[in-house]
Amino acid sequence: MANKKIVIIGGGFSGVFAAKELRRKMGEGVDIELINKDNYFVFQPLLPEVAGGGINSSDAITSLRLLLKKVQVRLAEVINIDFDSKTITVLQGTRRLPVEVSYDHLVLAMGQSADLSRFPGLTEHALTMKYMGDAFTLRNQVIRCLEHADVAQLPEIKKRLLTFLVVGAGFSGVETVGELKHLIDKSLHYFPNISPEEVQVKLIEFADRILLELPESLGHYAQQQLEKQGIEVLTNVGVNSATMNGAELSTGEVIDTRTIVATIGTGPNPLVKKLGLEMQWGKIKVDRCMRVPGKENVWALGDAALIPMNDNPEDRLDFAPPTAQFAVREGKQLAMNIRRVINGWELKEFAYVSQGALASLGASKAVAEVNGIKLKGFFAWLLWRSFYLSFLPGLVTKVRVAINWMLHSFVPRNISLIEPPTKPATKYIHFRKGDVVFSKGMFADGFYTVISGGFELDLKNPETGEDVHRTYGPGQHFGERIILGRERRTGRIRATEDSVCLWIARDDFKRFARGFPLLDQYFQDYISEKFGEEALTPEDALGKKAAETDKDA
Repeated sequence: MANKKIVIIGGGFSGVFAAKELRRKMGEGVDIELINKDNYFVFQPLLPEVAGGGINSSDAITSLRLLLKKVQVRLAEVINIDFDSKTITVLQGTRRLPVEVSYDHLVLAMGQSADLSRFPGLTEHALTMKYMGDAFTLRNQVIRCLEHADVAQLPEIKKRLLTFLVVGAGFSGVETVGELKHLIDKSLHYFPNISPEEVQVKLIEFADRILLELPESLGHYAQQQLEKQGIEVLTNVGVNSATMNGAELSTGEVIDTRTIVATIGTGPNPLVKKLGLEMQWGKIKVDRCMRVPGKENVWALGDAALIPMNDNPEDRLDFAPPTAQFAVREGKQLAMNIRRVINGWELKEFAYVSQGALASLGASKAVAEVNGIKLKGFFAWLLWRSFYLSFLPGLVTKVRVAINWMLHSFVPRNISLIEPPTKPATKYIHFRKGDVVFSKGMFADGFYTVISGGFELDLKNPETGEDVHRTYGPGQHFGERIILGRERRTGRIRATEDSVCLWIARDDFKRFARGFPLLDQYFQDYISEKFGEEALTPEDALGKKAAETDKDA
């Protein structure tokens, strides 16, 4: 009998620990595959330290293949799940070809996405702190602002560059603002034209105090310590909107700044939103065993799932919180439940009592509540570091992080500005005669304008069933029909001679067309005339689809 196949979508705490526990408990008796868009696991609690230059970015990530040596890892993007046929459609490879993956058990562990859409301008102008790239981007932004401020001629520009705003004072916001301030303080020695008094670091929180997850006394202590470091803490204040030059607060005050960090606003993963599952508070509703109701052998856990902790949950406190320690235990418990299902045993409900919570404040201070005991100051900071050091996967990673922590206690932070090369939204692509640009079934990657050479299109019109053959020469274009109206290519484009195209990325093309009504109308008329299809309305073709794309990005 063939092994049961268990597919896990998501490479965060819950997905990784579920995979590890399944392999440990089930041995070689099952096939386990983990699908993730990145080939590494991110230790998210250390992202603020990466942003502050306290540790190297490579020390907060671990290769999934190294971490899950006996688990099949697939680097791909999941675009659809068919629960009836038990198949998953993924895009993989450099050409993002659609491939179907079957499963016997499916684990949804893709977490949540940042969603700042409720605040005009925040999506476009705020930095987030959910992924490794976010931490690296924030570090670069701080150093870039210091570099520009050091040579700025206009006082208002310098003030804007030296004002840093963090929105949200939960664990992530507090730890981020502490590390950000520490990075600035350690770097000012190298910028002779910037005085410490010119730097403004602000933390705003909509609630009446910071760190609501901890007792009030620890929250007050944390605020006092942040203020001693020169951080201005504003409570009972939210953000209304943002622009490239600042943010408007709920009080009406406008803060001029080029650096806004938003640690608020989460929403369901884009994939989860279109699966048709029962949701609450942006999460998949599951039972106490982490099964998705109405779906055979489908499970959900981690930030993606709303896991009840008792039989009659009434508010958010009755559900498992989105923390690393809970995600790890959920992964282990879910692995045991899948094993129980396969062996025909009774399932076990998830039950776990938090061992406490910790938050670093920077400047060798922290607050913690461990098994009901409140801790603060330097000892709490040592406990915070010890706790997360023990959680890091792999001995080598633990040693590297510990060494970095010791070194950065008495050596300057690295203030090198390492900018990754910016990829242009357009580029020239060369094709040899006979090269296939795209084939039927592929997802649209972009819009093509022929610069030189020639191409031919072969497709069957989905509306009429007729075979269509068309050629394209210099000045003509192709690819817009799928970008603006459909999901997959319906035909094949092949180069008939050595050729060159100007290529525009799919999402950039959609944004440009949406903002240029004349261009939008041109493509509607073109599609209707050339393919005999009903012209797409601006709302259907661009408004809805492009808005979804912007939110997903």
